[in-house]
Amino acid sequence: LDISRFRYMASKKEIIGLRGMHCASCASTIERSIKKVPGIINAQVNFGTEKAVVEYESNKANLEQIKQAVKKVGYGVADSSSRVEFRVTGMHSPHCEGIINKSLSKINGVTKVDVYFTKGKAYVEYDGSLVTVQQLKKTIENAGYNAFVITESKDVEKEARIKELSILRKKLIIGVVLGLLVLFGSLRDYFKGIPETFLSNWYVQFILTLPVQFYVGAQFYKGFWAALKNKSADMNSLIVIGTSAAFIYSAIVTFFPNLLGENLEKAVYYDTAAIIITLIILGRYLEAIAKGHTSDAIRKLIGLQAKTARVIRNKKEILIPINEVIVGDIILIKPGEKIPVDGFIIDGNSSVDESMITGESIPIEKKKNDIVIGATINKHGAFKFKATKVGKATMLAQFIKLVEDAQSSKAPIQRLADKVSGIFVPIVVVIAILTFVVWYFFGPAPAFTFALVNFVSVLIIACPCALGLATPMAIMVRTGKGEEHGILIKKAEALE
Repeated sequence: LDISRFRYMASKKEIIGLRGMHCASCASTIERSIKKVPGIINAQVNFGTEKAVVEYESNKANLEQIKQAVKKVGYGVADSSSRVEFRVTGMHSPHCEGIINKSLSKINGVTKVDVYFTKGKAYVEYDGSLVTVQQLKKTIENAGYNAFVITESKDVEKEARIKELSILRKKLIIGVVLGLLVLFGSLRDYFKGIPETFLSNWYVQFILTLPVQFYVGAQFYKGFWAALKNKSADMNSLIVIGTSAAFIYSAIVTFFPNLLGENLEKAVYYDTAAIIITLIILGRYLEAIAKGHTSDAIRKLIGLQAKTARVIRNKKEILIPINEVIVGDIILIKPGEKIPVDGFIIDGNSSVDESMITGESIPIEKKKNDIVIGATINKHGAFKFKATKVGKATMLAQFIKLVEDAQSSKAPIQRLADKVSGIFVPIVVVIAILTFVVWYFFGPAPAFTFALVNFVSVLIIACPCALGLATPMAIMVRTGKGEEHGILIKKAEALE
């Protein structure tokens, strides 16, 4: 019996958020590393969405191995953790704190636990792909205490995006202020009519450029080092080689001018290094804003969900967070309320606005045994229904996954762009070196000055970012706009 075709029956597909990518070359490096993990069926890394879509055999590979493969090549995995706050009753002493802390810490997927006897609260950070709030609640109850969910808080991806934007904004401001001062001090070299100021002093220019080169540009050095360790090259390599060449040469001219001989005309290029780094940081800042906007479609879909559900348990109505609803729960819906999860009506009738799911503008009449969909709005009557699908199994959750998959998928043309990007950087470095050699030996005087400027120019101008970013950004925007108009696009090939 040939069982090879059955391997897909045991396959799983995961979407993993990534951190630290700077160009399409980074995406190719991560993709190759993931594919080396035994049991991987397919892996696609999308630079535009900063996500990896990985399909793997669950009996041969797991999520942790895939994350380690990403970290091995110098990139980060986005924190998929959520935070939940419990009100815990039945604690009588700090000893109770320890019991609950120990019980929760043993669970696979729990990353941090804080229990406070004095407050009667427990705060838990966990990986939502490995453990649910219901399991955490049950663990506390099994330890002999009562637990009630107060809040489930944070949108981790949004917080990470805000933090990234804040850091880039700070670096951009520093780069613009110091870069313009250096540029103004250097203008005298180009316009002889400008009077000399203290900014024209090379020592002052060195001091002003130093923080731009090594603080504002720190992320480029990190990326360059990660690429070097993996014997590859990316956009960071071009930026670091080009600006470092300009900065180090200028520093030698400033502090050790005799090292370069007497006949060579002395000139510094601090403005080149400072302005180039600032402009690239500006590009990264605008890129981060664009990526944030294209995630709005997903956030809008998530925002359709109800936050709580009125569940009937032990003949009592209790209001619980939506993530505590389990299959089989009887839920009461009153006029004007959102339906929290999928199910079917067991008592009562009403009309339900399903426009956000089906596009149907007229409310649909619902009676006993009719199906109701989570996130739709009850209009007039009241009814009870039995939950059949909760969490990731609901129709809305499937829609969200569909949009995520579409935004993270690759169009055939993008695969070509990624292949080009993979060999692009080494070719550019070779061309830059050839440019330096030709200008140095065959160019007009001062040959070294022209050779250096053109060497740096080739490295910096030959940026493959647009090549790697254009297609995924177009796909993200179009799938997001499609969703706004009720059109769901399954994959990038359909758009192409």
